[in-house]
Amino acid sequence: MKTEPIEEILPQKPVEGLISLLSKLSFTLNEVINFGTKILDWDLKKKRNGKDKNIPSVFLRNSIELGDAISILIEKSSIDPAKILIRSLMENTFGLLYMIEKDEDLRAHSFLVCRVNKDIRYYKQFIENEDISKNFVSKFIKQEPGFKLKNHCNPIEIKTVIKAKEELLRQPIYDDVNLEYHRTCTKNKKRNNNPNWYSLYDGPYNFESLCHHLENTILYEFQYRKYSENVHVTNVMTGFVKSKAELDKADLIQIRDFKDCKEVFYNAVNILLDLYREFIKIRLPEKQIEYDNWYIEFEIMFEKIDRETRFIYRE
Repeated sequence: MKTEPIEEILPQKPVEGLISLLSKLSFTLNEVINFGTKILDWDLKKKRNGKDKNIPSVFLRNSIELGDAISILIEKSSIDPAKILIRSLMENTFGLLYMIEKDEDLRAHSFLVCRVNKDIRYYKQFIENEDISKNFVSKFIKQEPGFKLKNHCNPIEIKTVIKAKEELLRQPIYDDVNLEYHRTCTKNKKRNNNPNWYSLYDGPYNFESLCHHLENTILYEFQYRKYSENVHVTNVMTGFVKSKAELDKADLIQIRDFKDCKEVFYNAVNILLDLYREFIKIRLPEKQIEYDNWYIEFEIMFEKIDRETRFIYRE
C-alpha cells in the first residue's frame, strides 16, 4: 500500500537545484558535527579528579546530537521543524556554557540535584499514599471515573527507583547543594517546586535572564523568542499567503518550504562554534591548536558554501 501525497502540498519533485543547495548546507553543518565528536572524545578520555566530572560531556553530546538532527532536517527541507530544535540547541548549549563558566563542580552538582529531585517528585505521583498523587489521580478520574493508578504502573518498581534516587541525594557531597535547592524552592512567596538548576545560588531566574547573563540577549530576542511560535503553534497562520490571482483569498504554503534554510543553517553553525570555542578554552586548552587549525580550514569551506548556496526566494 502506498498513498501518493498531493504534490502541491507535499512536493515529491524538488525545485531544480534545491537538492544540491540543501545537501551543501547539510554537508557543511555535518563537518561541524563531526569535529564536535572529536571534542567529545577528547573530553571523555581526559582524566579528571573528582565526582561528576563528565556532566558537561553529557551536555556537549546533547548539543552535538541536536545539531545532527537539524542537519538531517535541512537536507530534507523540513525547515520549520528544525527551528524547534534550534531552540532546544540554544537551551542545552547556553546551560552548558553557564555550567563551565565558573564553579563548574558546584553548577554540575546543582544540575544533578535538581534533576534527581524532579525525578523523585515525578515518580511519587504514581504512589497512591503520597500527597502529590491525590491531585495527579484526580485529573484522570474526571475523564475516566473508573481509573485505577495501579493498572498503569508498577508501584513496587517505582518505589525502588525513588529509594535509589533518595539515597543518591543523601551522599555528603550533595548536602549543601540539596539544602540550596530547597531554599531556592521557597525563597519567593509562591513556592516553586521545579526551579531551573542554574537558578540555585541566586543564579539566573529563567532562560531569558540566563541569556542576558551570557550576553546572548540578541539571540534570545531575535531567534529564541521568534522560534517559540513554532513550538507553541502560534504561527500556524504563516502557512497561508495571499493568493496572487485573487487578493481576497489565501493559498496554503507547501510543506517542506525551504525559505528559511540559510537562517537555520547559520544559527546551528554559530551556536555550535561558540560552544566549541569556549569548551576547548576551559576544559581542553591542550587541544587549542588542533581546534584553531580545523577552524581555519572550516572558515574557507563555510565561505565557499555560503556563496554557492545564495538564492532568491519568491512566494
